[in-house]
Amino acid sequence: RPVLAPLWAAGLSFSRCHAERNIPNDINLKSVFAGEEYGRGARLWTHGYDFYSISRPIIGTYYGSDKQGGGAGHFTPGESSASSARLGTLLKWPGSDQSEEAIKKLGFYGLGTRRTLEQYAEWSGVNTIKGTSKQRCIVKYVSWNTPKTSYSEDIHDGTTRDQGGTSTPLPESLGDVKENRVLLINVAIFASLSICCIFVLASYVAANHRQIVKPTIQKYTL
Repeated sequence: RPVLAPLWAAGLSFSRCHAERNIPNDINLKSVFAGEEYGRGARLWTHGYDFYSISRPIIGTYYGSDKQGGGAGHFTPGESSASSARLGTLLKWPGSDQSEEAIKKLGFYGLGTRRTLEQYAEWSGVNTIKGTSKQRCIVKYVSWNTPKTSYSEDIHDGTTRDQGGTSTPLPESLGDVKENRVLLINVAIFASLSICCIFVLASYVAANHRQIVKPTIQKYTL
């Protein structure tokens, strides 16, 4: 059976699709490698998602230097600095910008309200607030701090519902997807109603065709 785990890894991530819809990768973290996974994990965990590890290895990723494909990627110094500062604000690194403006800039890609970053630091053993880490034996699930509500896989108003009914605007690209889905649903409903009306009309005509189409017979006397 899968076991409860403290950390999220991009190399082995499977979940219900609403995890990707509600807590997607931060598109503003460019030219960053170290810290990206912990940042995403912290966002998922504080939004109420949990991580589980498979009981035996079934797949691996080879990081040998002879592997072809460009290595870890191409990084731009300016983008790396901006991304590190953004991660610092998210994870409350020592000396990071914790101003109201910096936190507001995180927007849709901020932490959740179901559990706190401080709880995640204590539970996982990785404390980005103090810059410390320790080994932890994960044996207990951490419950949500707010009433338990399920994530909805259908968001119709361009927002995602967080715990307690709080609405957070979706990024423009995700909002467009939701609007297109609503349009398709409306079209499907209209098509279904149209088919029903046609079926009812056809049934009525079939049942009353003798009265509706009654032949006129004239007799002629020669």
